[in-house]
Amino acid sequence: MSSWVKYHFRHIANWRRYAEIIASTAKDLIGDVKVYVIGGVAEDRVTVLSDIDILIVVPDDLFRENLSVEILDKAIEKYGLPWDAPVQLHIVKRSEASKYFSRGRVIEIK
Repeated sequence: MSSWVKYHFRHIANWRRYAEIIASTAKDLIGDVKVYVIGGVAEDRVTVLSDIDILIVVPDDLFRENLSVEILDKAIEKYGLPWDAPVQLHIVKRSEASKYFSRGRVIEIK
C-alpha cells in the first residue's frame, strides 16, 4: 500500500474527531445547528478516494455566503483540524434537510 493511501486512511480513521471539531466550530459561529456524518463513512463504505461528508443543518432564516470557509478556517485555527483533513461540508437549511435523512445512514454528532 502506498504511503499516500496509508496517510489518507489515517485521516479517514479520525472521522469522528474531525466531525466533532466541525460541530463545535459550527455551534460557536451559529449556535442553533445540528451536525451529522453522512455518506460512505456513515455507511461504512470507505474507499481510498473517500472523504468525510459532514451535514450541517442551520436555521431556515440563516444566510451567510461564505459559511463553509468560516467554519473550516475557525476549525483549523481554533480547534486544530488538520488543514488537509478530507472533510466536505454540506450546509443546508432545516427545511431542506429531510432529503439527506432518507438517502442512507446518518450519524448525529453532539
